[in-house]
Amino acid sequence: MSVKAKDKTKFVEIIERMLTRWGYGSTEARVYAVLLFHGKPMTISTLAEETGLSRSSISIALSKLTREYLVACRRRGRIKYFTAMPIFLEKFLKIPKDTLEREIKPLKEIVEKLVNEADEDRKRQFEGIKKELDVLECILRKIIELEEKESECISSSRPSQD
Repeated sequence: MSVKAKDKTKFVEIIERMLTRWGYGSTEARVYAVLLFHGKPMTISTLAEETGLSRSSISIALSKLTREYLVACRRRGRIKYFTAMPIFLEKFLKIPKDTLEREIKPLKEIVEKLVNEADEDRKRQFEGIKKELDVLECILRKIIELEEKESECISSSRPSQD
């Protein structure tokens, strides 16, 4: 395997791992990684050849990736061309907020109910879980606060487009 092929393989693997960690399916992650690596518009047929995935699974993946603005679609005649949009920072910055809202807060509510309903042994166990969730919530809030400040810095340092 050539150096370029090894680099491509590693690049695709890392992007796939990141996207699956961020809640995307393996097909979506692979399609996005391949598009991002090539850096040029590709058709579903070309993506099928490149990834070894079926055209229908690629089409489904592209629908989601397009809806979430990770991929742009352009049509030339009857042929659609897809291009990856490198928006890692934006996606990464959503993770703490999503984790807090979708997972930590609801889990804390359940654990608080369980603390109130449990016998003494289980109560201590659930109180330990609640303490962990409290610390995690605090850390996520600090990260969110830092990200908001960072976003202000990034937007204020960009030249105006008058």
